[in-house]
Amino acid sequence: EYTNSFLSFFPKISIILNMDADHLDFFKDIDDIRHSFRRFAELLPADGTLIINADTPKYEDIIRNLPCNVITYGLEHDADYQAADITYDKYGHASFSVLRNGVKVGSYYLKVPGIHNVSNALAAIALGHLLGLSEEVIIKGLGSFTGTDRRFQYKGEVAGVTIIDDYAHHPTEIEATLHAAHNYPHKKLWCVFQPHTYTRTKALLPEFAKALSLADHVVVADIYATDTLGISSEDLQKRIQELGTPCEYFPTFDEIENYLLSNCQEGDLLITMGAGDVVNIGEHLLGK
Repeated sequence: EYTNSFLSFFPKISIILNMDADHLDFFKDIDDIRHSFRRFAELLPADGTLIINADTPKYEDIIRNLPCNVITYGLEHDADYQAADITYDKYGHASFSVLRNGVKVGSYYLKVPGIHNVSNALAAIALGHLLGLSEEVIIKGLGSFTGTDRRFQYKGEVAGVTIIDDYAHHPTEIEATLHAAHNYPHKKLWCVFQPHTYTRTKALLPEFAKALSLADHVVVADIYATDTLGISSEDLQKRIQELGTPCEYFPTFDEIENYLLSNCQEGDLLITMGAGDVVNIGEHLLGK
C-alpha cells in the first residue's frame, strides 16, 4: 500500500489481511490508510471477490455497498470463516478446525508458528474454496508450507542458544512474532531489534516499546535510516526500560554480538528482528 501503489492493480480477487498505522511519512493517519484500502476494494469488478479480515477495526467501512462478493474471516469476531479448537505443538505450530458459516469444513496443521498464521491460513482456505480446490489439496498445501526467508526463520544454534531471524519492523508484527516465540521452547527470550526509519520510530515509539516488552530482554541497535528527526534508539531503550523490561543499546553490531555472547545462556531463544541488516548479527554469531 506504500505510496498507494496498490491502486495501480486491477485484480479479480483481493485479500485484505489487516490495516495498521504505518508508512506515516506518506499517509496522514489510519483514516487516510483506510480510505486508500477502500479505494483498493472498489477496484474489484462486480463479479470479483474481496476476502477480508473481520478482526480488523472498522473493516465494515471497506466493504459497505461494494458491488463485488465479500467473504469475511476472523479469529475473534463473527465471520464466514472462523478457527476453532486451536492447539499448538512444542514449536508453536498450530492445529485447528475451520468453521464456514458455523459448519466444520476441515482440520488443518501448520508448520509456521503463531496465531497470526492461523488467521492468514483462514484467508488462504477461503481463497482455496473460492477457486474450487479440494479439501485434500488445501490441507496438504498448508501443511507443507514452512515459511519464507526472514519470517521466524530458524538460523541455527550456538552454545545451546537458538537463533531465529524475523523481518518484523512494525509494532503489530513485532507483537505477533514475540507471541509466537512464547510457544517456542526456550528459557529466556532475547530480542535484538533494529528500528527501521526514523519516521516510523518517532510516530510509533510507545507502540514499539510496548510490543518489544513482550521479550524477556531487549537489545536495541541504531535506527536503520539516515534522517534522525530528533529521535534515537536510546529513546526507545528508555521507553522499554520504563515498562520494566531489561533493555540495552549499543551503537555497533560488534558490541551487540559481544554482549550476547557473554549473556545468553544455553536454552535461550534469540530473535534478530528488523527490516535492515540486523540479520547479520545472528549469522556472525553462528560463525563464531
